Amino acid sequence: MTARVSRRGLLSGLAAGGALTAAVGPAHASTTRPTASATTTASSTTSTGLPLRVVLLDLTPSAYSATDPARATVVVRARIEHRGSDPVTSLTARLVAQRSPVVARSGLDTWARASERASITRSSASSDDVVVGSGTLDPGASAEVVISLPAASLGAGVGAHLAAVEVSDDSGRLGVARTFLVSAPPPVTPTPLTLLLPLVAGRDATASGLDAAVQERLGPLVDGSADARVAWAVDPALTATVASVRAATGAAADTPTAGATPDPTASSSAQPSAEQAERLSQWLGRLAAASAGRDVVGLPFGDPDLEALSRAASGAELLQRATTAAAGAFDGLTGASVRTDVAWPADQAADEDLLGFCVEGRASTVVLDDRCLVPDPDLTFTPVGRATVELSGARSVAALVADRTMSSVLADAADPDQAVLVRQRLVAEAATTTLQRPNDPRGQLLVAPRSFAPVASTLSGLVTDLESSGWAAWQTLTELVQATAPDGERSEPQVAAATNRAALPTGHVEDVERQLVAVDDFRSALQTSTPDADLLSQQRAALALLGASWRGHTDELPQARAALGRAVQLLTAGVSIATGSVRNLAAERSELPITVVNELDVPVLVDLVLRPRTPRVQLDAVPRQTVAARSQQRVAVPVRALANGSVVVDAQLRTPAGSAIGSPVDIRLNVRADVENWISGVVGGGAAGLLVLGVVRAFRKGRRRVDQAEHPAEPPAQEAEEAPKAPGASAPAEPGQPAQ
Repeated sequence: MTARVSRRGLLSGLAAGGALTAAVGPAHASTTRPTASATTTASSTTSTGLPLRVVLLDLTPSAYSATDPARATVVVRARIEHRGSDPVTSLTARLVAQRSPVVARSGLDTWARASERASITRSSASSDDVVVGSGTLDPGASAEVVISLPAASLGAGVGAHLAAVEVSDDSGRLGVARTFLVSAPPPVTPTPLTLLLPLVAGRDATASGLDAAVQERLGPLVDGSADARVAWAVDPALTATVASVRAATGAAADTPTAGATPDPTASSSAQPSAEQAERLSQWLGRLAAASAGRDVVGLPFGDPDLEALSRAASGAELLQRATTAAAGAFDGLTGASVRTDVAWPADQAADEDLLGFCVEGRASTVVLDDRCLVPDPDLTFTPVGRATVELSGARSVAALVADRTMSSVLADAADPDQAVLVRQRLVAEAATTTLQRPNDPRGQLLVAPRSFAPVASTLSGLVTDLESSGWAAWQTLTELVQATAPDGERSEPQVAAATNRAALPTGHVEDVERQLVAVDDFRSALQTSTPDADLLSQQRAALALLGASWRGHTDELPQARAALGRAVQLLTAGVSIATGSVRNLAAERSELPITVVNELDVPVLVDLVLRPRTPRVQLDAVPRQTVAARSQQRVAVPVRALANGSVVVDAQLRTPAGSAIGSPVDIRLNVRADVENWISGVVGGGAAGLLVLGVVRAFRKGRRRVDQAEHPAEPPAQEAEEAPKAPGASAPAEPGQPAQ
């Protein structure tokens, strides 16, 4: 070794200061009793105090063997990034590893979280120094190096060895990446591993939000799960949303000018683009194809926060609604074994009350972790990831217990720069677990966080490399459920206070429940045998607001609830009362005309409730009205006037369930009940006058006609005397003489 290497080793040894004492502690330290450190990363690429960042790009083989020529040399490829402000020179890199393997799993975690100056203080093997690039690295620049180390230099110890890639100059270490070199296993039974991946909609269940999730998270999860032994937990909101997008796209293609807006999402939003619809449809096809032969946990709709529901008075009903809403959502996964009896609380944490709530919701199995069911501290090995929890009332529930340490390491696989570190850490964890009891394989569960977004190739490579190392073998979720659960290896359920506080507020759950009730009540007014698309959309949107993915984002909930409320109001606005001018009532009894408008595509059944603000009128009850689709219905309401004056009547439409539709409408009346009597008197008097006038006129007209009748004219007396007598006429008889 050169003088520089010797000086670097001296500085490293002095700085270590016994940092790795726990790594070589007694065997009983191998228990996985969780601590606050269990959620740290797999291994840091470098600490922020050093100017160089070291990223491991590859490490082969994942498990070395000095006797196998194909695996006899460990080769590491790394990228060195300069994030400091001054150029560095004389840069070299080396791979150093401890010859003796780690005995306890706690030692792996200690090394991964060690200080940037911590070094391997026991007997170690080191590669030759490799010059980084040209030996000089400017700020912002990067260079790659390839380092090799003969496997034989690591000794004959079997298991995981602490290792690190160190980059130094003449002054000492400038960058480090800690990792693990793992030997090939002896003839032992590998540790069975079960991987559960969440396929959940998240906080944005719209078609656009789901499209973004498919590209960033859901697509890689499906594409990286080529191995059918990897289990999925599927939120039915995913398949329901894509199905509605397909239906809406097909309807739009069939009737491009229909004018109706289809239901494109699981919540009310704009219609997705054709590109988004095609992407979602293709993803659903890949999901269905990859589900063949796979265990699928069917979650309730929206993946609700079970802890928050258990605290609400209506929590049981809401859980039942979410379960019912999932009906038919998994029909497309024809080749999968869908289990709807598995509950998955947020953070894999549940106390006895929550477990009882899950059991009442018909769950027979619950996914927890070893921070909730803590292993017995006296155990010298990692217990199987399966337990049975006894509940009050002679009840019990099966528990799938996730290994929190390995699950936390898995979460770091979302960062591509951590992929190699994650793989080597998990191989080291599996090796150390196997060696605890070589002849007693104990299955372990790895659970990814709900926001897990890995690169597909990283995920599939991780699944393949873990098994090819020989230290682990994948098993299905059903096999883990069927595993024997020994008694006394774990504590009673316990939940950290911080986890309890993270649950969604009870007030929020109650607000969502009220929104659902409003939507349900409006559904009772729709006269259709098939669910209305917009109505179903709002029901799904409300359930999505109860999702566990909202934990940590409660500040966004008021805005989300307000948007849902506006959508529900917009939905019910299609049924209304037409407003008009002031109505005048001039009779003691009359009819008040009111028009009910239905702008929906289905008939509605509504109750019209009228309440006068003053007791000047009395309104009869209105029979329930059926209003045809896209039409108006005129309702004549019998009204009795009791006093004169202005009256405001509150008109409200209600569903048959009794829920209000929209806001009340003010109908203004001018009541003049005495006008009728006055008009009757005037009309009667006028009629009598007209009758008298008619009689008088008739009488006078009759006399006029008599007086003006024509009579025969009498000739004057002289003319009468002088008039010649007609022949044959006899003269007037003389008095006393008979007439001739």
